[in-house]
Order: sequence, then structure tokens, then C-alpha cells
Amino acid sequence: MNAPLEPIGTPMSFRFPLPKGEGGCPTESPHGSSVEAVDIGRRRESCRYPRTRTHYPDCQRPTQTERRHMTTTLSSISTSPLPWPNQRELPETTRPLPAGTTVISADSHWLETGEFIDRMPAKYRDRAPRGVFNERGFHMEIDGETTDNPAMPSEMIEGRSGMWDAGIRVEEISREGVDQEILFPQRMLGVIRNKDFDYIQACMDAYNEMLADFCAEYPDKLHGLALLNYWDPDRTEDELQKIKALGFKGVLMPSLPPPHAKVYYNARALEPMWKAIGEAGLPLSFHVGETFDARGQGGLATTIVVAFQPFRRLFALLAFAGIFERNPGIRVVFTEGGISWVPSALFDCDKVYASFESEMTPKLAKPPSHYWFENCYATFIEDPSGLRQLDLIGVDKVLWGSDYPHPESAVGYTQQSLWDVFDATDSVEDAQKIVGGNAQKVWGLA
Repeated sequence: MNAPLEPIGTPMSFRFPLPKGEGGCPTESPHGSSVEAVDIGRRRESCRYPRTRTHYPDCQRPTQTERRHMTTTLSSISTSPLPWPNQRELPETTRPLPAGTTVISADSHWLETGEFIDRMPAKYRDRAPRGVFNERGFHMEIDGETTDNPAMPSEMIEGRSGMWDAGIRVEEISREGVDQEILFPQRMLGVIRNKDFDYIQACMDAYNEMLADFCAEYPDKLHGLALLNYWDPDRTEDELQKIKALGFKGVLMPSLPPPHAKVYYNARALEPMWKAIGEAGLPLSFHVGETFDARGQGGLATTIVVAFQPFRRLFALLAFAGIFERNPGIRVVFTEGGISWVPSALFDCDKVYASFESEMTPKLAKPPSHYWFENCYATFIEDPSGLRQLDLIGVDKVLWGSDYPHPESAVGYTQQSLWDVFDATDSVEDAQKIVGGNAQKVWGLA
């Protein structure tokens, strides 16, 4: 499908944040955020801007130096050499989290080791993705070719046996204090970049059935995200109904469709897709790491750093294209890209909105930052600078995830990762939102 890029527009009124008040803090607003009205000639509107946190129960609010120390010490986790996840010990919990805390990893992975063949249409069974185990680990093959990325050792993919064994998985996450998980795919990211869209749809249907069966072993613990067709907007509504019938609470689409697909999320042709997603009530997740080019010296590390930061572009595209404005029911979760990118992205998007008002197509009624607070969320594993900017991001918009069981995951130090959140926030209630409460609301979990 070659979707055209015609602009779609709605009237715009100008708004731009100017935090102001005592100590440089924004002033109070009826919405629990704070604003400074800005008059730019023809237009005037209040700006949503998160209120400064003021509550720190049972102790004094830490000084700026103390807060900087509390959050930057997180880096001691990630800069010390760590063994592969399958070699890490899972220590007993020695410091229980505050009473009433529910921990939900908003970013975990499972490995699709099941056979697709019995779930595929007859015409595709000879080409069904096939799981192969050998001395190098697990691989997925299509038409005799592996979907492996040669730059990524099997240890990076497979992690721990809980990745494909639900019983072991639940035992391990429970040991680390995690109550529930949101599950993302692993090898399927390679399959969905195939050039045969009918074949991809058949694979996605089979995958969704397998994931539903996997989660059904522990329905109160494991919650998978179904893969959603991203190239045929005429099918979106029907696909969402199929996904709901399988019991899924959310869906996943590629952060960046492959070039050969010629699918552009800001194209007019995809409007029915966004409308259906907004009306379905299922949150839409995007995940990092879909593209990998690890050639040359330092290529792997460089690619990982770059691949983990795709969401500035994607948020801007969804906001400036008016997708959020026209479909207010859409909820988007930007997964594993951290949260520190958010404040600068919101500022820059609003700055562009203000500076190029006459060139905006479509004409937005509100600045891009508005749609972050109305429609978006982001997850992190550890993000010291992001935790220092919760005032600008919004405590209600942040979700913790362990990334079980990848090398960069919290496996083996999950309790430390969780306590770092409590140490970095001003109240137990805020921390409880971040480590689980927000996920409960996003996906409707108990």
C-alpha cells in the first residue's frame, strides 16, 4: 500500500507554556497542572504545564544536592559490568516495598518457541515460521533462512528459560517482587518485516493465538500485547475485534514501518485505522529496537543507544499530524525508550508549533504538549535524569518496566530498581503509581 501524505487540518488556537510563579514554579490551574496564559495577538489560551511536586511525607523534602545524589546513583547499576541475564542470581527480597504497592512491569519479553504450522492457513504451512534449537541457542527460520540478527548473540535474545516457560517465569518475577507483566514479542519483530503482507497477517494471527495461550497459564500475572495489522486500514476494526475476543488488553505496532511497506502513519489513507484504534479502548504500544545495523567498530553499542531513542520523532509525527486531536480515545505507550527524552521533546515541539504557526498542516487546536498529557505514556528501566524531571513529564504518565530478561533488564537487581523510584519521588503514592498503579489504569488490570 502506498499511502499518500495529504495534510488534514482543523482550526488552531495558539498556546505556549511559560511556567511562572513562586520560586519559578508554574501557577495553579483548575486541572491540577499549572499555566500561564499567553496572548499572541489573535489567540489566547492557557497552557497545560505540570505542577511542581510539594509533598514529601514523614521527612523533609531533600535538597537539590541530595536529590541529585539519589537519582544519579542509579548509574552505578548500569556502568558496572553485569553477567548475561541467564547467569544472574535472583536475590531474596530483604526490603519489602511499602504496603499496598502493586508492581507491574510495563515492558517484558517472551520467546516465541511454539510451532506456527498448526495455526497457519493451509497455503502457508510449508512456509510457517519454525523454531530451531542448536548449539548456538534458539532461532526462527522462514523459507530456510534465519531471522537472526548476526550482531546479536543468542544470550542477548534468550535471556532466561522463563522467557518461554511460564511456570519458571512467574516463579522468577515473583521472587524479584514483580506481581504482573506486560509481554512483548522477540523473534516476531523479524517476521513482521517480511514483504508478503498476507503472509505476515497469517503469522500475526498465529502469534496472537500462541501468546493468548501462554498468558492463559497465569491470567492474573501475564498480559500480552497482540500484534495489530498496520498496513490495511480497512481491516483494522475487524482485527481489533478478533484481538479482543482472544482476551488481549492492548496492541502493538511497529514504531517505524519498514521502507518497502510504504506505510506512513501520518497519511490520510490510514485515518480509518486511527479512528478504529481510538474507539476500541485498547492502548497502543510502540517498542524500541526494531531496526539494527551493528556494522563496524562500536557498531553494536552505538546502534543500541540510537535504537533506544526513536520516540521523539514518533510523538512529533502523531501530534503534528493531528492523529491525537482527531482521535482523543487513543492511548499510546512508548516502551523502553526511557522518559528523559520527554521534556525536551515537548518544549521543542511547542516551540516549533509557535514559531511556524502559519506553516502547520494540519492546524492544531492545541500545542503538541497538550496531547502528551492527554494521550501518552512512556516506560523506563532506569532513568536517573528522567526521574529528576517528573514535574515536566507527569507522574501519571510514567511506567516502570523490568525488560525481563534482556541484558539491559533489571533482572537480578529489580528490588534496587524499584526502590530507586521510591527514593526519587516526593511521596509513596507517586512511586506506587509509577511502579504499577499507572499500568493498572492504562491496561485495566486488577
